[in-house]
Amino acid sequence: MVEEKRRFSVFNLFRQTTPKPQDRTVFNPGIQEKDTSYYLTTPIIYNLAKQSAIVRTCTTQLKQEIFRRGYIWEEKFALKCKDCGEEHKGPVETCSNCDSPNLEKPDKKQLDYAHKFLEGYVNNSEQMFIDVLKEMEDDLNIMDDAYLVLVKEYYMDDTNCIKMHRIKEIYRGDPVSMHIYSNEIGERGVKGFTCLKHRDHVNEDMHAMCEQCGSGLHPVHYVNRANGEEQYFIEGEVIHFSKYSPSRLYGTSPIVTLWNMVTTLMAMENYVNSSYTKARMPRGLLAVQTRNIDSMKSFWRSVKEKMEQDPHFIPVMGVEAENGKGSIEWVKFMDSLKEMDYISVKDDLRDRISAFYGVSKIFMADNSASGGLNNEGMQVLVTNRAVEMAQTIWNNYVFPFMVLQFGITDWELRLPPSEEEDEIAKLRKREIEVNVAAAIKNLGFEVDMDDEGRFTYYKPEPQEMEGQGEQEEIELDPYAGTNIDAGHMGQMMEAGTKPSMADAGKPAEVKGNRNKPSMSVGPDKRFSGLPKEAGNQNVDKRSERRIP
Repeated sequence: MVEEKRRFSVFNLFRQTTPKPQDRTVFNPGIQEKDTSYYLTTPIIYNLAKQSAIVRTCTTQLKQEIFRRGYIWEEKFALKCKDCGEEHKGPVETCSNCDSPNLEKPDKKQLDYAHKFLEGYVNNSEQMFIDVLKEMEDDLNIMDDAYLVLVKEYYMDDTNCIKMHRIKEIYRGDPVSMHIYSNEIGERGVKGFTCLKHRDHVNEDMHAMCEQCGSGLHPVHYVNRANGEEQYFIEGEVIHFSKYSPSRLYGTSPIVTLWNMVTTLMAMENYVNSSYTKARMPRGLLAVQTRNIDSMKSFWRSVKEKMEQDPHFIPVMGVEAENGKGSIEWVKFMDSLKEMDYISVKDDLRDRISAFYGVSKIFMADNSASGGLNNEGMQVLVTNRAVEMAQTIWNNYVFPFMVLQFGITDWELRLPPSEEEDEIAKLRKREIEVNVAAAIKNLGFEVDMDDEGRFTYYKPEPQEMEGQGEQEEIELDPYAGTNIDAGHMGQMMEAGTKPSMADAGKPAEVKGNRNKPSMSVGPDKRFSGLPKEAGNQNVDKRSERRIP
């Protein structure tokens, strides 16, 4: 048996790994570039998004709802074990992992620098932190690529090793010039290495030294190529994220997907605009058949002047007649807006674009329809879901990266929900919590509530019941089965007599003739207030209550 185990020891086996998949859409020779069409470059996409009113409306409404309530700092845990690092969401006496009583609360001193830094200007361009976030949100909705750049101040030892850093500024990276520096399969930090002092040079040898200062090199993760220069960034300085189409490299621009709809909608708007300007295409022309073309040309010059003054002036053109007879003919070029069904087509294109972004009509000041999905509450719910999805990207990807770079481990940076929770909903939620706590208590659990109103549950240890097996002495009623009840017993005790058991078994004594009525029959002795003739002579007075 020992030989069998020795045979299958890890040290006696050969190791092989699964190959990393190569993707045709990921691979590009050299530095990875964005995979876009040859005519849809990043600047063109940004210009189109800025010119389109519907795209600007959607992106602006999303941006306002996402950051409407700002950002908040929250405790990452309630208590944390100093020995094993286990985090507990609620109050506990000992650690659930190692049973250590050495617990601590979140350290508020960690927020001293970060909170003060984010409350003021975060860069030399005098931008607030929320302004930088809004810029990157626009990048997500236009290019599906956003870059957060942290300008750090490094503290190094004599061997040029980084000992600590401090964040000095925060910038938005331009997706037009920012690129991911990776190898053929999208891995970052393995293709090139750069020096912290000379960010414009890169070396493919990780063990080499900087040719200018002799310092050590660090892996390159991103590169900024602008104005004919290159700036290389190492790990922890830049974070890239996508919203609609996340991948190993870049996202897919929503404008590329909506290109035909956006351009068609813009062409329709331009057509309406040209209809009310002098640079418009005429709806048609008036062809006049005549023999004197020269006079018609001289007349046309005067017509052009009138057209420049009045855009609604109808031009006239002279056409020489072959049969010598003149005529006038109207030549139509395009249908009217009503004939082209302009309004319905425009609304359909607008709805398709807004549906992609998750922005309802109510957020675009359109209350024309109601009922069903067009209900106001339903529209708000649809948009709130889009806002919640966007906030999840920030809360789960961007902010944890920032908090880590600030050296904060006990607190979280989050975006609160755009809609405040209803007070009635809070009460209903609390009612459900109380009902659940009562049900759990009925199952044999102990229920407790902390200072914040949160319920905690635990199973009590079974304890031996004292006096188990002993029967309590039961006092028997000595007069059970007799005609003496508790009321009679009380009256007899007040009189100073107590019946014996022999007397208790005797039936009650009846005096007189039982067949003889105890009272006379007749209405003359009844105190009812009625005359004698009105009385019932057949009434048995024994069944009536005597009136004193």
